[in-house]
Amino acid sequence: MSERSGTGKIQEWLRQATLPFLLLFTFACGDSGTPEKGITLKRNARKVSVIAHRGASGLAPENTLASVKKALETDADFIEVDVHQSKDQEVVVIHDPTLDRTTTGTGRVEDFTLAELKKLDAGIKLDSAFAGERIPTLAQVLRAVKGKKKLLIELKKGEEDYYPGLEENTIRLIRENRAEEWCVLQSFYDPILDRIWKADFVIQTQKLMVGKIPFLPIYIDHELKFGGFDRYSEATTINVHRYFASKAFIKSLHSQGFKTFIWTEDEPKNIQKLFEIGADGVMTNHPELIKKL
Repeated sequence: MSERSGTGKIQEWLRQATLPFLLLFTFACGDSGTPEKGITLKRNARKVSVIAHRGASGLAPENTLASVKKALETDADFIEVDVHQSKDQEVVVIHDPTLDRTTTGTGRVEDFTLAELKKLDAGIKLDSAFAGERIPTLAQVLRAVKGKKKLLIELKKGEEDYYPGLEENTIRLIRENRAEEWCVLQSFYDPILDRIWKADFVIQTQKLMVGKIPFLPIYIDHELKFGGFDRYSEATTINVHRYFASKAFIKSLHSQGFKTFIWTEDEPKNIQKLFEIGADGVMTNHPELIKKL
């Protein structure tokens, strides 16, 4: 047996051995639930960041201009949004590759032109008070934020494949809005990050993943992977799910020169604990619960 084939068999065995864990994690990986009401936190002297997840999505429909504007009213340091691409290659702000969960439409984002997407209601499914909210373009969000806070943009892939030109179109919009200093790009997908790093453009990037399995050289982003984090040396930050945010893991990331943002926690007491064990930032649907000193 060659060394390569032996390694391949070991990796396949590890994939099979960790499959039950991944399935359990998938079911447990939703948002952290409704937070305690009326609790606010003060951050300690160490510089940490609060990231408004999909805008202030606990207060308004996620990834809409309403949620972005609500986030601007809070003490959040970053506003995080997700981007996909329309049929006519317009960069639009929506989390899923399909329209069904958050809008009155159905089907894949990439199968509709921007004009068609703009006819859909992106607010009424959450609350009738937000009827008439539309899927915003990234350009609209950039103009709304306008450097008042940092903008963390997560680049997505389509339901089946990567969007042609998404990275270039996102970079173009950032340039047109002179937003290089206050925008940061992140993705689960290495090909997207690689294309950003190869572009003639200087901008902060972050690697998004689920987390690393303790005591094994295995980590999970959108799939199971083997090895360390050397390939992400151009990223400033590695962002992991709260279930993987241990003090030891955060310390290990810091020792490798990475910061880490934790996603997604809504309970104020747990947010405070994440800061205490060394997290550099926490993503939350309820940024209004975190107050600056």
